[in-house]
Amino acid sequence: MSTRGLLEQLADEGLVDRAALDAATPLGKRARDALAGLTGEGLRLQQAGASVSVWLGALLLAIFLVEMEITEVVPLGLALGATGLGLAAALARGSASLLELQLRWIATIGGQILILVSLSEVVGDDEALCVATILLQAVTVWLVRDLAIGVASILVGAGALLVLAAELHVGAFGHGLLALFLGTCICGLWVLQAPLSARLGRLWQPLAYALPLAVWGPITIGAGGRHGSRASDALPMLFGSWAVEAMALSAGWAALSTWLMVQAGRERPELRGRALAAALVGIWLTALLGLDTPGLSAGLTLLLLGQLRGSHSLRLFGLTAIGGFLFFWYYEHGSTLLSKSIVAVSQGVLFLLLAGLLRRRAVRPREVQARPLAARMADLRWLSLALGLGLAIPGWVVTQKEQVLSAGETVLLRLRPVDPRSLMQGDYMELRYELAALPNIEAMAPRGALIVTRDADDVAQFVRVDDGRALAPGELRLRYHKRGEAVSFGAETFLFPEGEGQELEAARYGELAVAEAGDSVLIGLRDEARRPLGTRLHDR
Repeated sequence: MSTRGLLEQLADEGLVDRAALDAATPLGKRARDALAGLTGEGLRLQQAGASVSVWLGALLLAIFLVEMEITEVVPLGLALGATGLGLAAALARGSASLLELQLRWIATIGGQILILVSLSEVVGDDEALCVATILLQAVTVWLVRDLAIGVASILVGAGALLVLAAELHVGAFGHGLLALFLGTCICGLWVLQAPLSARLGRLWQPLAYALPLAVWGPITIGAGGRHGSRASDALPMLFGSWAVEAMALSAGWAALSTWLMVQAGRERPELRGRALAAALVGIWLTALLGLDTPGLSAGLTLLLLGQLRGSHSLRLFGLTAIGGFLFFWYYEHGSTLLSKSIVAVSQGVLFLLLAGLLRRRAVRPREVQARPLAARMADLRWLSLALGLGLAIPGWVVTQKEQVLSAGETVLLRLRPVDPRSLMQGDYMELRYELAALPNIEAMAPRGALIVTRDADDVAQFVRVDDGRALAPGELRLRYHKRGEAVSFGAETFLFPEGEGQELEAARYGELAVAEAGDSVLIGLRDEARRPLGTRLHDR
């Protein structure tokens, strides 16, 4: 991109005064002299360097202020902070040089740090400090006329709002309502852009671009909030009880999407009639099939809004919201993987149908030349091959496991102490077996089998490493592979539903199904008296 093209893009975003593009104006002459010989790539590198220096300067300023203990004198800290914000507001009026842009950021960040740290000396609880942070960000957006600073302030304010919600223990439903409120504001800002931008003026842009980023937080935290709560406190799953709260959230997002589609029908004739009716049916089916997945409906709303306004950023925000929600939703234990799979597949099919409908109805330039039939058939062959492999490989693995479960014999392996629960993979135990503590592990082959027998309680007893000899009566093979200097049987991770951790602390045995060839599948855990504990992974 040329330097002028980059400046035009910045002017469209409100970051550069459009008078700088006119060489006949004094500002345009100064801009031309300053950018003489500078390429667009050089300008971008300069901006990147300026951003790094701004944050380094702000960090050094914050460290200096903390070390000087200025904020312990509350009136002085508040006065200096207000002075910093006032300086930033003054620098933000009119065009600014690169140095003035840096000073603007440093003054804003330094002023906010001074005010918040000073307030923390007198504010006694976190809730009040969160409210003060939200109010401070609102004042900053109003005073400092800078799009980037406005976006950053709104995001910080949204973060403080999320912390406040967590302090008030609003739960998953409260986060869902917060996300729905932000989504309503986003749709209103973009759909009613013309009248609202006239009233809000320069505030429209930071609100319109920051709130779609902010809505990602409560959606994902709301999904993760179920992960940290017991099943009785969680929103209902697809096949559970249909609570009013879940239906209200899903209906709210569906209503927003409906409003967007109706507005799209008014603005674009090709999206009226049967196309609009089909889209509305798809939207409400999405809500109905995913009462526990409001994040998918929220992402769909942002995608529709981006399609309506032709905004790549909004579409990207929608995809981010969907991806973030699915990440947390996958690791919560309020529903089974089967119900999650049904919801994900049904929602995906509806998304594809809706996307195809919008694409078919959208006005787009005709292709200069249609692709040859052979090329399109080749694409279909590769797609069919990829789909076949994607279904065949997991199917083969599942079939193998089912054969072990149906024909295998029960073997109990004595456990050594287990590791703590992982924060990254939900609730799980990493199992360690006494049988794996073998002598001369370094001399064993990387892969092989152990020969074991079972006592009267089905507890495995080591006999030897498989050396090819025929098995004696009562002996079983148990396949292993080495991980460094440790022996693994492929049954070292036990995932369990939320709330069973305390019960499973009594686990002393791992229950495995072992097939004739030595393949094994972990079934569950047992206590010292060899009684089953918690939820079993498989029923036999």
